[in-house]
Amino acid sequence: MSVTLNGRRLRATRVSVLQVQDTWRIDDEWWRERPVSRVYYALALKDGRVVRVYQDLVSMRWARQEY
Repeated sequence: MSVTLNGRRLRATRVSVLQVQDTWRIDDEWWRERPVSRVYYALALKDGRVVRVYQDLVSMRWARQEY
């Protein structure tokens, strides 16, 4: 199973996404050369894990949030 976010189908690497548990947006450091503007998603995976990914709204790239 995959989840559609903003019209795009999203799958976790090797593990299906069951549900989007939460979304939030961060806009910060707007005065700098590279401001931070991201939309985050907490994704529940089929194997029981929850991962967080985000789309950088400046570059339009997707990334996994690593802690």
